Amino acid sequence: MSILKPFAVMLGLIIGVAAADAANAQDATIATGGFTNVDMKTTGTWSFETRADGVYAVLAADFKARKAPDLKIFLSKLPASDVDGDNATDGVFVAALTSHKGAQAFKLPAGVDLASFQSIVIHCQQYSKFWAAGNIR
Repeated sequence: MSILKPFAVMLGLIIGVAAADAANAQDATIATGGFTNVDMKTTGTWSFETRADGVYAVLAADFKARKAPDLKIFLSKLPASDVDGDNATDGVFVAALTSHKGAQAFKLPAGVDLASFQSIVIHCQQYSKFWAAGNIR
């Protein structure tokens, strides 16, 4: 029995690595970009990623926006250049930002078809103020 123990441990490691590789293979970046229409100082990159449990809007570690009390992410059917304070919230609400800077990930609502949208938008809902937008495609 003790001769087989190292083989059993090795087999367990191989199976564990294969399972981790399979899980990671499901994660894929759909789109990535920056903010091209900026009204309030916003920098950094964003992406949309498919994960095992859904699609996520991801703000990278380099993300930074002017601080505000109620920043939210929306998806818009308009190109980023056409988004402004009057139509920034006309799309689909994704989530409230957890911080005005740094890496964050937000799961898109169930049933949202990302192909139906042209831009990602950041908006301060409390002050009805457009912050920034970036083209998805």
